Amino acid sequence: MRTREFESLVKKRCRSGDLTFPQALRFFDHLLHFRDPPPSIVTFNFLFASMVRMDNLSSRYPTILSLFNQLARPRGISPNVCTYSICIDCCTRVNQVGLAFLLLGRLLKDKRAPDPGVFNPLLKGLCRNNRISEAAAMVFVKMPMLGCPPDLISYTTLIKGYCSSGKTSSATELLEKMIGESDHHKPNVITFSTVIDGLCKEGSLSKAFDLFEQMHSLGVLPNTITYNTLINGLCKQGPIEKALVLLNHMASKGLEPDIVTYNTLVDGLCKKGLLENPGKLLQYIIYKGHKPNVVTYNAVIDALCKNEEIEKAE
Repeated sequence: MRTREFESLVKKRCRSGDLTFPQALRFFDHLLHFRDPPPSIVTFNFLFASMVRMDNLSSRYPTILSLFNQLARPRGISPNVCTYSICIDCCTRVNQVGLAFLLLGRLLKDKRAPDPGVFNPLLKGLCRNNRISEAAAMVFVKMPMLGCPPDLISYTTLIKGYCSSGKTSSATELLEKMIGESDHHKPNVITFSTVIDGLCKEGSLSKAFDLFEQMHSLGVLPNTITYNTLINGLCKQGPIEKALVLLNHMASKGLEPDIVTYNTLVDGLCKKGLLENPGKLLQYIIYKGHKPNVVTYNAVIDALCKNEEIEKAE
């Protein structure tokens, strides 16, 4: 089989989603033996990306990095920025942020111009480890200094880090900065929903709803996650009646509530003693095509017990 034919086969198997780790290793080895012409780095990137998405990455990442090092040797095939980005992502997924920074150093030493795809996995790794000040320095100082302006994912990742660490005011400030900047930095529904979630968790429901209204005014349409976040905030902090109004508003916008929506409402109504017929609500959830889970049943059983309907709960 010729080089290009084999590359097409490899890409097809990678896209199929059923490629196994041993098969990927065999494909990698076969690719290295092609010489005239040598395979494209793009095909290797397909393999790397597939392997990083597979299970048991924590035990397999050393093998993936070893394969990367094989490519880095003189073979006529050089890792490109995308290859580095995939391997940096691999390291941060298994919480090996130090190794990820070593790869970034190698990239810069090779005088390759990084793009945001290289830095964004590093930002996620830093934020996951609550190294928020380092993540902020990367976004506001290091990336611009290296001629790589942050993109929407960079800003949204930092915003999520701010919210996760209780720095919601910093997240809100950055969001406002994004709103005032050029189009390629305009916040999307994920950015808004992240800040709304942070505000709800700190008890600032009025600010969360102000942001919800601002989304509409800017033409950013809320999704199911946005509504679920606000409904959860209302169920926990009240008034819960407004959560039911929001549920109707959600439906009027053509958004179908999911099992998370219903679980939140069932739990909230139960804790407030407002769920008079939990069994009927359970039937309605099933009728709407949702499969109740352990959270749903626990909330319904709790409601039945509170209503002294022990036999139905059993």
